[in-house]
Amino acid sequence: MADTYPSYAALAAAETEGVAYTRTALTPTGATWASIAIHGGAIEAGSGEMAREVAANRMAYFEFAGIKSSGNTDLHLTSTVYDEPMGIGLVAASRRCLAFHGYAGVDGVPETAIGGLDTALVQKVTTALQARGFAVVLAPSEIAGTDPLNICNKNLSGMGVQLELSRAQRAEFFPNGDLSRAMRESGQRTAVFYEYAAAIRSAYAGQGIVSMGSINVSRYTLLPAPSADIDLTATVSTDQLAAGGSHFLNLVGRHADTSNNYLARLEFTTTGAVALTIRKRLAGTETSLAGGTVAGLTHAAGARFAIRFQITGSTLRTKAWPAIQVEPVAWNVETADTSLTAAGQIGMRSLLSTANTNALPVIAAWDDVLVAGPQRFTVTRSVNGIVKPHAVTTGVRLAVPTITAL
Repeated sequence: MADTYPSYAALAAAETEGVAYTRTALTPTGATWASIAIHGGAIEAGSGEMAREVAANRMAYFEFAGIKSSGNTDLHLTSTVYDEPMGIGLVAASRRCLAFHGYAGVDGVPETAIGGLDTALVQKVTTALQARGFAVVLAPSEIAGTDPLNICNKNLSGMGVQLELSRAQRAEFFPNGDLSRAMRESGQRTAVFYEYAAAIRSAYAGQGIVSMGSINVSRYTLLPAPSADIDLTATVSTDQLAAGGSHFLNLVGRHADTSNNYLARLEFTTTGAVALTIRKRLAGTETSLAGGTVAGLTHAAGARFAIRFQITGSTLRTKAWPAIQVEPVAWNVETADTSLTAAGQIGMRSLLSTANTNALPVIAAWDDVLVAGPQRFTVTRSVNGIVKPHAVTTGVRLAVPTITAL
């Protein structure tokens, strides 16, 4: 069925916002994922409610919702031509996107047809849903979400996930299968609704919170390394502008122990400047090998930065950039050192300067942790010994454990 309107501009000229449709966009500080429903409300009933539940307060959320008493399908804009600026802008600022839709499906068959260019995340979501008993099928070509012009693929990575929920699946989310506006706006949901949302959220590469309640105390979160040569990427923010002394956020490589490792250190200074250095700790003595202030980067509370650390043989290099931007080609810092050669561990280190005077705790939020290459890891949460296994494949981000105190 062809769209009634060829563009959002044409739709907005003919329909009244607040009467025919609403637009809602929410972006929590530091969010790098987006959960969207561009056919929410009564257009594809139930899709918007699920997108909002999945987003919670951790993902950016957008919904275009039809609220007319009838004829809401007239408000449908196909995903590949969708050009409503609020939704496009929210997705464009995200690194990963989950787009929720509804389709008729087979009568009485609750299932999800899944597609999109983010094949690694498609697999994670599929596995998570199936593990909780939900039926998932590969989306047919007409709803496969693989066109680069599809809004779900217009994020920073150029690839997203499209979930098409059958009518029977969406009906299971509400008491008595009632998809009416009155029911949806009543807030009533079934246990199936929350179970489905929990399954989707379990595929989210969760944000790790490091609560720094004292100065000059290193907080490590470590993983066994796949090899001595590593390529590690993550995003990080802190919730305050540094006062008195800097915030130090490090990616760690070839970690033998806290006295012997390599660091790519991102420093948030009291002036808002951002410095990036490659450092080594050898027999407890820390030395800067190379690096300095990164031109064009300015820290602010909640601002997220991506950092990448690569060690190949004796070559160490690192780069940093705003997390809302595409990764630059050039490395900021490159040097050579042969002091540490064994694989050891990899991970993150968070630390406040001895001169820091921020109101404590300062919260460092780590996210989007990515180790290149297919490997299997066991994540150990800092020094408290809680262990959680992870199967990791190329391009899949690892969940970062939450740390509140050490």
